[in-house]
Amino acid sequence: MGKFFWGFFFIYLNFNLSVNAHTLNVLPEFVGYFLLLQGLRELEEESGVFSDTRPFVVGMTVYTAILWVGALLGVTGTGSLLSILLSLVSTAVSLYISWSIIQGVREMEERHQADLNSAGMSLAWKVLLVADIVSYVLTLVLPVVVAVALVAVLVGILLLVGSLMLLVAFWRGKKCWEAVQVGTIHVKDE
Repeated sequence: MGKFFWGFFFIYLNFNLSVNAHTLNVLPEFVGYFLLLQGLRELEEESGVFSDTRPFVVGMTVYTAILWVGALLGVTGTGSLLSILLSLVSTAVSLYISWSIIQGVREMEERHQADLNSAGMSLAWKVLLVADIVSYVLTLVLPVVVAVALVAVLVGILLLVGSLMLLVAFWRGKKCWEAVQVGTIHVKDE
């Protein structure tokens, strides 16, 4: 579960370095997807959902690595319709991956009769889902309505809050899983 936390850390937190109009994410997403892939492999016997999710994680690892290298070389652009569509698809796949991992954690909870904080993970995922939907709607509407800028800032804050909520939820889940592994199981309240 620790690999899930660190994977999402790299995926959802961006620290950018800007040099001469080039921006590079210091915490590359492909590293996060690679860590998720390792976590899925470690826990694949705990839930079939983990092995079913792996091809999507491999695809996102490759896709985000290409984007990162493109940004490093200054050859990728943003703002075109194609980049918006690719961003939309990658966001949808990323949301699917995180939802699947949460479902796998939920199966682990049932299997071990332990609370691994899947409820907190699900809540954070729903916040991110709403923020992403509103963000893409604003991307399409933004050129038409100038007053949307304030809403865009609020959505940015909502995305940050959702990302932090997800990280905290996975950190708590990681700690619960460590307790299950050493035998100090936190039995779920029924």
